[in-house]
Amino acid sequence: MSSSVKPLHVTLTGFGDVGQSYAAALKAQGIALVVFHPAPKAAALAAAERLGLAIETDPARAYAAACDLVLNVAPGSQALAAAQLAAPLLRPDALFVDLSAAAPQALRNAATHFGPQSYVDVAIMGAVSIHGHRTPLVASGAGAQRLQQLLAPLGFAVQVLPDSRAGDATALKLVRSVLTKGMDAVVVECLLIAEALGLREALLAQMGDLDSSTLSELMAMFVRTHSPHAPRRLHEVQTIEDTLGDLGLPLIVTPAVRRRYARSIATLGAATPLPTQPEDGSLYDRALPWMLAAERRTPFDAGEA
Repeated sequence: MSSSVKPLHVTLTGFGDVGQSYAAALKAQGIALVVFHPAPKAAALAAAERLGLAIETDPARAYAAACDLVLNVAPGSQALAAAQLAAPLLRPDALFVDLSAAAPQALRNAATHFGPQSYVDVAIMGAVSIHGHRTPLVASGAGAQRLQQLLAPLGFAVQVLPDSRAGDATALKLVRSVLTKGMDAVVVECLLIAEALGLREALLAQMGDLDSSTLSELMAMFVRTHSPHAPRRLHEVQTIEDTLGDLGLPLIVTPAVRRRYARSIATLGAATPLPTQPEDGSLYDRALPWMLAAERRTPFDAGEA
């Protein structure tokens, strides 16, 4: 399958916001496009009409022999069912791409219905509503390189996750979300506390030291200092709870932060420096395996939750 040999025939499965954005971009570039939805609602039908497209409801026609590439943008709960429906209808050399953000194991189960080079898991790493089809994508699985070669000429930014299997790209996105959603929650709680105390502007004026570092630098600093400074930081967080608990504002994130420090002290010891071996290893090579091993060998007390 090569877009340089013949026009690419694409089937879009699902037609929500992402599907509509991709459909507009593909159609504008002259790609032969079929939109498949087994039971489209009025809003989807109207959106298709605006783009000059019809929505196909018959899977046999949607996944006919002409189909080279399937982009599944249906909800994640439908990922396995969508793969099971399409697999027996597609040519063996067609490529099925799941962008639905389903659970990694669901994607691995879906991949078993296809040949080793015919299924790709893709994580959308940004807002399609802002960046459209140029939103960065991370692809995993044996067919990821093939997908990159197909979509790059169409303006899609596909990064291949090396040595990966289906589900790895979505797992990476979920791990990244631990950071981004956690930052979202802690920033909101911090600013609500500042607002309640009448200190919002004063707080924002004190961000210069954090602004001077990149996020990567801050992450490395937190890992480097977490263990040796956990007791002091635990005391500070406890003081925050004791002092600010009567603002008429429930503290939700802060107690979780306290539990994280308490757990680190329980697993690593109090004021324990990072291991020095391997001396030539990176910070993360030294710190993270050590911390992970401590977590796994220390029973978790339900009372910590």
